[in-house]
Amino acid sequence: MRIEELSPELVEKAKGCETTEERMAFIQENGIELTEEQLQSISGGRSNPGGNGRPKCPNSPKRGGHNWVRTGNTRPGSIFGDLWPDKEERCTYCGETQWVN
Repeated sequence: MRIEELSPELVEKAKGCETTEERMAFIQENGIELTEEQLQSISGGRSNPGGNGRPKCPNSPKRGGHNWVRTGNTRPGSIFGDLWPDKEERCTYCGETQWVN
């Protein structure tokens, strides 16, 4: 089954999956086939924006990474739309924002 073919009940269950682990378990439990792009979107994870050669937060007290907190804003996810929306985060030190899935 493709993710676009989920029943309304499964859509509601999928929307309750917050973590990568929960999403992957849901996909496996329900025999959902994903495209390569969809699979990378879920399993790619998220890197630490303040490390691994990425720019550090200019206002961090220890010249480290950003301190990301969720703002409560969401938008349809680039891959899964309203099923797993992107969430906005803001750095408490510098105010920079980013969208994460």
